[in-house]
Amino acid sequence: MKRYIKYGIVLLALAFVGACEEYLGPTVDCDDCFYEKPDSADLVIHLTINTTHPEVPIVLYRGNVEDNQVDWIDTARETPYYLYSKVGQLYSVSAEYKVDGKTIVAIDGDGMQAKHVSDACDYECWVVTGGYLKAELKFE
Repeated sequence: MKRYIKYGIVLLALAFVGACEEYLGPTVDCDDCFYEKPDSADLVIHLTINTTHPEVPIVLYRGNVEDNQVDWIDTARETPYYLYSKVGQLYSVSAEYKVDGKTIVAIDGDGMQAKHVSDACDYECWVVTGGYLKAELKFE
């Protein structure tokens, strides 16, 4: 009897692991599908780019900013800023703004995952979830 319970627990655990890659979000547009599981996609970073801040220095980190694992450094001149990056990763961004002689740092983070869509399309479909970072100024 104990053996059956152990096998049942193992089967349930395997089912939960497989379910982590299944997309359970809102309706999918099948035209936006990847036909194979993507290993990379665009991070979308929203910034405050205007006449006061025509360019913004950014630093992208793998994981949290505090972990200091720098992945990319650049100066953004348009928003949103797109950066092709690996999925299955947590990313954080810091954006530096000068306001009234002071430096303001905006920080945000988000994970980016590949998810399988099983029922929405007539063919193999993968979507990427997450990967949207907002490092905008809250005032102005």
